[in-house]
Amino acid sequence: MEAFTLFDQFPEPARSQLVAAYDEGKTKPEWCFADGAARVCFWAPYRGADPVITWHFTPGPDPAVAAAMLRRGLADLDLSKIVHDIVLRPGLTPTVDRPVEHDALMGAGFTLEVERLELEWAAGSDIPADSGRLTYRPAREHPERAVLDLLVQISEGSLDHDTQVELATVGAEHEAREMYADLVNRKGKPDWFVIGYAGEEPVGLVAPDDHSIAYIGVAPAHRGRGYVADLLARGTRTLAEAGVQRIVAATDVANTPTAKAFLRAGYSEVGRLFRYYWRSS
Repeated sequence: MEAFTLFDQFPEPARSQLVAAYDEGKTKPEWCFADGAARVCFWAPYRGADPVITWHFTPGPDPAVAAAMLRRGLADLDLSKIVHDIVLRPGLTPTVDRPVEHDALMGAGFTLEVERLELEWAAGSDIPADSGRLTYRPAREHPERAVLDLLVQISEGSLDHDTQVELATVGAEHEAREMYADLVNRKGKPDWFVIGYAGEEPVGLVAPDDHSIAYIGVAPAHRGRGYVADLLARGTRTLAEAGVQRIVAATDVANTPTAKAFLRAGYSEVGRLFRYYWRSS
């Protein structure tokens, strides 16, 4: 079989995006499935990682056919967990505005568990000022263990749904290692991922990639002092000064402190992301 036979069954621009992801080691033709008009391809966050999310899921006209295709793909790849996101304009919902996709996911055993704010900062907006309260050191200049320890601390009491699920199922250490591997493999300059210090005490970190605020968090001992705003200002300035025209981010609707920090920093809500999960048990 030609390497891109299954990719060829996806229309443009999906096919070109899949080929680019293949070149980066993030997907493979054997991770793609088709049945009639239904298409799905699975995606990994970095080369060598297992698939964690659906990519270009097109259910076609029949949700039952799409559900069967999804189940076959999940079984063939022997996956234990997968995520699917539906992104809509504010005010819209999957059950009303993407009912075929929603029904296909539910028919394949997915559950809709969390709603997230899609946020955007656009070039020309004010760049958040540096309060001067924190100093910053690149994460890569720290021993891996030190960054992992900080990630473990940040996960404690987190309002993020994904973090809460990971802590309950695999534990803080595993969650921190997965997060660390993801962040150090992101696109962007190595010095962009930084740890913020108040004096000699690490209070949190921010990890921009080439177009987004990939991760931001404050350790429990330092919450309630507005440090998330300092870290977000640092990440936003980093990308703005690099010439990024559109910085995107997302946070759970229920994570009110982080959502407010983004809005105060000049980000605007541009959509809602509805996240579905499938787990093998």
